[in-house]
Amino acid sequence: MYDEIVSFAYSQYGQAAETLRVMDKYYAPELSFPADGVTNREQWYQRCLAHPAVQDRLSLEHVYIDDRQNEVAALLKTQAVDKATGKVLLELNLSAFYRIKRDADKAIKITQVRVFVEGDPDKLATLNQLYQISK
Repeated sequence: MYDEIVSFAYSQYGQAAETLRVMDKYYAPELSFPADGVTNREQWYQRCLAHPAVQDRLSLEHVYIDDRQNEVAALLKTQAVDKATGKVLLELNLSAFYRIKRDADKAIKITQVRVFVEGDPDKLATLNQLYQISK
């Protein structure tokens, strides 16, 4: 289970229209981000494509797996990267809590994500500004 979970490849494929469907391997159709009002995978894909000039690069620092409750918690470093130059515009720490299930083929699918971002108000304001500018 550990190897399946850490193979998640959002940073590489999740923000480009031509490779976005690779993420179907990881996300269940009913994927939700309750805090953001996202109620299905298609809505999430639209969010991923909404900031085309900025790429999110995620680096896994630590993962906790609770196979009895079908939950995964991850400590991540995320970088907002300018796609044109490769320059790191912002770096944040975050925690993500994933609810998972096994599909009919026994593959792990993410059904729900709750994200908690570092509480530095200046970094959060910068992040929001980057996403607005890149639309």
